[in-house]
Amino acid sequence: MACPSPWKDIADTFFECSICLELFKEPKQLPCLHRFCKQCLETIIEGQVGTFQCALCKDVCKIPNNRIDGFKTDFHMKSMLQFIQLQKTFENKEERECISCEKKLKVTAYCFICKWFLCDQCYQYHLTNKMFVKHQKHLLALNDLEGKSLTQEKLASLMEAPRCHIHPEHKAKLCCCTCGNLPVCVTCTYDEHKGHELRDVRKVANDEREHLKEILEELVKRKDTVFNIADKINRVNNDVLSIVAETKAKWKSQYEDQTRKLQKKKEKEKREFNRFKTVLEESTRNKMKELETEMEEKIRKIRDEYDRMIKIKIRESKEKEDTKRKEIENRELKIDETMHRLDAVMNERNKTIDEQQQRKLKETQNLSNLCSQWVNKFENLSTISSSVLESHNHWTDAQCIPDIRAASEPLVEDIMKDFPEIETLSDITMDDLPILCIDRVNISDNVQSVVDIDVIKADGVCLTSITSTGSGNIIVSGGLSLDHSFITIINRQGRQIRHDKIDKVKGSPLNPYRYCAALSRDKIASVCQSNQVGVYNIHDGSLTQNNITPLFDDIKTVDVKYATCITTDTIRGHIIVGTQNTGLLFIFDEELNFIRTLKLPEVIKWPRDILYHEGVLLICESESRCAYAVTMDTSKTEAELLYEFPRPDIDGLFWFPSNICADRAGFVYILWLYNQYSNSKCIITQYSQDGQQLLTTKRTGRGVRCMTTLMTEEGEKLLVATKQLGKIFSYGLMPE
Repeated sequence: MACPSPWKDIADTFFECSICLELFKEPKQLPCLHRFCKQCLETIIEGQVGTFQCALCKDVCKIPNNRIDGFKTDFHMKSMLQFIQLQKTFENKEERECISCEKKLKVTAYCFICKWFLCDQCYQYHLTNKMFVKHQKHLLALNDLEGKSLTQEKLASLMEAPRCHIHPEHKAKLCCCTCGNLPVCVTCTYDEHKGHELRDVRKVANDEREHLKEILEELVKRKDTVFNIADKINRVNNDVLSIVAETKAKWKSQYEDQTRKLQKKKEKEKREFNRFKTVLEESTRNKMKELETEMEEKIRKIRDEYDRMIKIKIRESKEKEDTKRKEIENRELKIDETMHRLDAVMNERNKTIDEQQQRKLKETQNLSNLCSQWVNKFENLSTISSSVLESHNHWTDAQCIPDIRAASEPLVEDIMKDFPEIETLSDITMDDLPILCIDRVNISDNVQSVVDIDVIKADGVCLTSITSTGSGNIIVSGGLSLDHSFITIINRQGRQIRHDKIDKVKGSPLNPYRYCAALSRDKIASVCQSNQVGVYNIHDGSLTQNNITPLFDDIKTVDVKYATCITTDTIRGHIIVGTQNTGLLFIFDEELNFIRTLKLPEVIKWPRDILYHEGVLLICESESRCAYAVTMDTSKTEAELLYEFPRPDIDGLFWFPSNICADRAGFVYILWLYNQYSNSKCIITQYSQDGQQLLTTKRTGRGVRCMTTLMTEEGEKLLVATKQLGKIFSYGLMPE
């Protein structure tokens, strides 16, 4: 009959070393409660200095001064393994040498005082002879196992009390709580452990059990939290995959729609040329007939003149045909170029959203791995705790439970952590494709609406930046006082949603002017002239900031160095910060980790405003008072100059660019200012999608500081904000 085990509910792998995959041999226990064979652990720490990682849970463990011998022996595991070995010996009815008669017979009992097996005859002698009275309470017989009456508590009672750790010839009588519940004899109370807290082992064990039960109850309460986090992660992963699939489908539909429209335009141009050619040929034939009729009516001597006129008409017709053909071919070429651009944008968008997907899934995988570690730690701790509590071995409890408690406390703290970022991991930038099939966008002649921002009308307030998000919110920012900046959120109707006042960095001599740019539907990137770059959450008003002053340390060319503007690459999640008089841009990720520095061309010293637009960086430069486009190659540390925007020639004045934005069709808008004494003027220029042509110039009111675009139900709008009047003017953008 198979013998029952007090640990029958514990998996066999619990008793196996995860390194050698065999039953533990001299098990050593780590602070995280995982254990390894002494020899296996020695292999793990070989060559390690100071600390090492647990092979199971990756916790960092300190290496004792005396190396492998300094790790605690897991006596509870040793006792369990001892019982398992006894059980196998009894089950197999092995023949072993009896410790009393020294005959090799089938064993029927084991004496925990003698620490060896007994044959049946010697077992009966142990039970009846007065010499073995002290042994009789520590005998384990085969019948106890076969009768399924052996419990962990009964097994613990069979084992002999441990020996004093200093005087091994004496049995331990007390626990020294001062020295980690070490077993000590009476002699130690007058010598090495004099003055220490000495207690009865039963009381110590009972107290430790109660403490452990409290911790286990807390862990059980928190167990669902861990599994809920794992469920959340699975939901987020599903959301990410779903959003990416929906976005790609949406982009594909938009791409196909624009491609169809462009193809129709191309076919229309061909039909126009064919119609023109047909009409021209018909007209030429009619004219030739007229000339032939006229020639027949004239005398022969002027026939040569008529021939000459016919040739002239044919040549003129051919020239007109060639001119029209070139015109149509040029227009077709532009359509083909637009289709190539649309293909490139589509490919780039698919590439970047795949990158976002991989990044998000990697983040969720990291959280999932962390949860798996917690679950493994929890299950390991629960198994050990249950086993220790069921054994009712006072000495084992006194030795093991403090270690279990020490390992469980950080686990409770970990499980109680909140991870609010899980809910935002499914946030993926899903900007619509640019509408490249639009040939022209007209700015409405008159202001369509005016929004008053009361908070900006106060004395000393200066608005410096405006942007909008995919969620339809409008964000304005600037300086509130000498010591504070602000960020204000309003909706499309102009109603204020939030207004947050932000303290300037203490001791900074710089103005607290703040600039912002949309980063996602619900977050904006922000930078202050006091050199604080941050990410602001529109919903809860939280602002995470990093000081970028150390990035200026290696720049010796100027004394005063500060941030002047900001833009974002929303697809990659990059934040780009412009700086004063350094010729450098600083690039960060959306977690505000510094990525790299980008050196601008020599002509650009002081960017007043910047815009990342379809893979190119557009810059309004203060010193040269020009606007430029430069490359934004992620593989290079220096940008190259692409072109300069045509300067407006209005009223004979020397205008300087102040602010820049672009609409969905790719047309670029620059705000130009002229300030001299009391003469202040503002104009807005519209440029072609390649930035080479100035299309429209529009005068606007005085005091205008910045502008942006906003998608509404009525279409796209151009929003223009004043510096101190607290007004936002809205112009319609009407595509042809």
